[in-house]
Amino acid sequence: MFCLITGAIPVLAQMGRHMDWDNGGWFWVWMPLMMIAGVILVAALVYLVLRGGGWSSGPPGAQKESPLDIAKRRYASGEISSEEFDRIKNDLKV
Repeated sequence: MFCLITGAIPVLAQMGRHMDWDNGGWFWVWMPLMMIAGVILVAALVYLVLRGGGWSSGPPGAQKESPLDIAKRRYASGEISSEEFDRIKNDLKV
């Protein structure tokens, strides 16, 4: 086992010489760009999470159903009688 490890060390050292990080200078261009892109991505996610926190009743701009519309829908589905619908309609006009 020891022979395998000691025999692998020169091979790994030889491989390390060819793993050059210079790449003609492009590393210094891509590294800052990727860091900036990461910061923008995190900021966008934080913005969307914080902005989306107020969407408890639907997205902004979505029309909300009025109480009279709810009463009409309930009357149409048979949940309430015509007397209850008239009472609700008269109460809402006040």
